[in-house]
Amino acid sequence: MGLHPVAPTAEADSTTLSPHCNPVRVFLIGDATDPHVSTVLARLPKQGTVLIDVATLPSVLSHFSPGEGTFIDLAGEQVRLSSEVAARGWIRRLAPAGWDAGTVLGGQAAARLAARMTVLAALLRDARISWMCGVDALFAAENKLVQYRAAQMLGLRFPDTFVCADPAYLAAELGEPFVIKPLGPGNFTTGDGHDHVVHTQAVSARDLAGADLLGAPFLAQKLLTARTHLRVVTVDGDAWTAELDAGELPLDWRQAARAHRSFVPSARWVSVERDAVRLAQHLQTGFTCQDWIVEDAGPAFVDLNPGGQWLFLPDSMTERIADSLASWLRGA
Repeated sequence: MGLHPVAPTAEADSTTLSPHCNPVRVFLIGDATDPHVSTVLARLPKQGTVLIDVATLPSVLSHFSPGEGTFIDLAGEQVRLSSEVAARGWIRRLAPAGWDAGTVLGGQAAARLAARMTVLAALLRDARISWMCGVDALFAAENKLVQYRAAQMLGLRFPDTFVCADPAYLAAELGEPFVIKPLGPGNFTTGDGHDHVVHTQAVSARDLAGADLLGAPFLAQKLLTARTHLRVVTVDGDAWTAELDAGELPLDWRQAARAHRSFVPSARWVSVERDAVRLAQHLQTGFTCQDWIVEDAGPAFVDLNPGGQWLFLPDSMTERIADSLASWLRGA
């Protein structure tokens, strides 16, 4: 049985490191064709920046062990991951859309992809990399029930929320109509290859009669009438807000194509931004995209995504958000 060698000394390590000008190694977990990834990449040096996900792992990983790792950066050079060189990372997506489409669960191809994910998971939990949002915090923060529990602990307003098998109970607790939304993924691919989005909708107990509400659990929430929709983006301790007039929009504004182009920057929601940063910090998510609504009683938290989208917002905001992400990754 072989013995594990001790970690190399700083002197020995310095002789094997690539002579990059960038003192910080940057790891982006995502797909180069993702506009959010490419927008941040455009602000980073190619040398020392590693772009990797499950799909590209075989071509980007050179070798990896418990004590070290070597990867190929965007300049085509080897980058050494070690405790002597600072490294920072941002997780956008672990895999591109459809990367495992058609893979039979339990089959040989599934086993190969699971093995890749295991290697990537080890990289994501490498303590030598400071992550904008660690993978475990990211997975936890994606859970809406965890989000609402955190909001409750911080004293933030949010809609009354239940997961329940009994529509009559939901109607009694929430009034009618009440809102249902996906607790899991909000989109899926149908058997004929078409993408389907599950939108938030208002229902009554009668609408759900006979439905198995726990077969694929949904969230049920009290219906709040929005006057304004807010999209709040947080990066580290900073926040930016865009607002959208809710008048004449459907309950789920994403169903209206024009709404995606109608958000405007707003500086009048300082208290919401402060609470959004508090929530992100509580969940240990350095980056978030948050949805809030403003009703007659004031602002209320609706949803949080630690890997969400922001490029549909006004250019003046997207530039600052991308600059802030890139600046943090460079250690500036």
